Amino acid sequence: MQLIIIAAMIIQIIAAIFAINYYLKNLPYIALSFITFALIILLIQNINITQLSPLTDMMMFIISILMLISIVFTLKITSQFNQKDKQLKSLEDIDRAMLSSLSHKGVMNAIVNKLNTALDVDATAVLTFTRNNSKKLNIFATNNLSAKIQESIQSKSNGFISSVIDNRKPLVITKIDDDEEEGFLKTLRTEGFLSYMAMSIIKNGMPIGALTLYSEKPRRYTRKEIEFINAITSQIGIALDRAQLIERIQETSFESVRALVEAIELRDPYTRGHSIQVSELSVKIAQDMEFTERELKLIKFAGLLHDVGKIAIPEAILQKTDPLTQEERTIIQKHPEHSAKIVEPIRDLRSIQNWILHHHERWDGKGYPARREGKETPLQSRILAVCDTYSAMIGERPYRASFTDEQAKREIKSVSGTQLDPKIVDIFLNSNANEVSVSKNIRRET
Repeated sequence: MQLIIIAAMIIQIIAAIFAINYYLKNLPYIALSFITFALIILLIQNINITQLSPLTDMMMFIISILMLISIVFTLKITSQFNQKDKQLKSLEDIDRAMLSSLSHKGVMNAIVNKLNTALDVDATAVLTFTRNNSKKLNIFATNNLSAKIQESIQSKSNGFISSVIDNRKPLVITKIDDDEEEGFLKTLRTEGFLSYMAMSIIKNGMPIGALTLYSEKPRRYTRKEIEFINAITSQIGIALDRAQLIERIQETSFESVRALVEAIELRDPYTRGHSIQVSELSVKIAQDMEFTERELKLIKFAGLLHDVGKIAIPEAILQKTDPLTQEERTIIQKHPEHSAKIVEPIRDLRSIQNWILHHHERWDGKGYPARREGKETPLQSRILAVCDTYSAMIGERPYRASFTDEQAKREIKSVSGTQLDPKIVDIFLNSNANEVSVSKNIRRET
């Protein structure tokens, strides 16, 4: 009997500890269940001692075991509740991210991170079809996957992803064998992953990609977890659809602006294609200076629109073969201000207004319109200045023949440190004309 009493006391103490723990976690109902367990045990003890003396030690032992089983069962239910709560919070966080101002890449990274946390997996990848190629996969977002695995994922010989997308059913490999010979699974095994799971991403009834999960330990997925992953893929489908829509809108906007610029440049056949060339060169330099995706898009527009203000300049001045008078020079030097004013009403492009306004400033402070010197001029303006200068020289003008690539680069080098930013000149001169590829160790300025 003494042993039974001690066991009962231990159960009461354990129940009390769990009750306090779950009360502090703001889970009062679970805490109450453990308090109930402790009171029942106490009641049984008192009944046995005072009223039911015929109750045998064996019966008390059986009751104690049943109570222990009940506690274990409750803990299992509690664990499932906590997992479900975590998953619901993850879905809520994902919804919040999708409604925020994050870029589509930021939204997808938030989804991937939340998925890792909610399912306790070690790596994740979101795959989409490459645009204009419904057979080739592209890694849209990834977490904790090596370049080797990413290459293997996108390999044409990887039939796992194809089967998941074609069949629209999840694929779970609980444990990858040590002696696995299949190429993709062998790669996962050598990279430290023992479990693999993939599920197709469906949008409007059509597969648009796949979600893949990787674990460093053997892993089974419960029916509830599969349902949760399916809910996540639905969210991913919405996010991908939104990203593609934004991309189409941005491309449409760029093409519209490009068409406008081309129409304006028809007024001056000597500068036809100049703005497009400045835009492309500026983007290539900015890429090697490690601009963000957003900044690259903006400088692409800035290059395209830097001379749009020339629409306000009379054709007689633009196409004049004789030297310009001082009055004419003053008029043409107003075109950056005109360009900036044209851009001003476009909310999404307001940040490039200042870049366009100052693309004719000089490194030595003798430029226009504000005579800014050195780094007082925005970095993007200084990039535009180099690209503008090069494009202008290799193009034919009414007052001179076009320069060769070698002549233009020699001229740019001669004005480095006076007219143009020497750092950006170095980047440009270390590249091939129209194919700017600069060493990645050159970082953008802060």
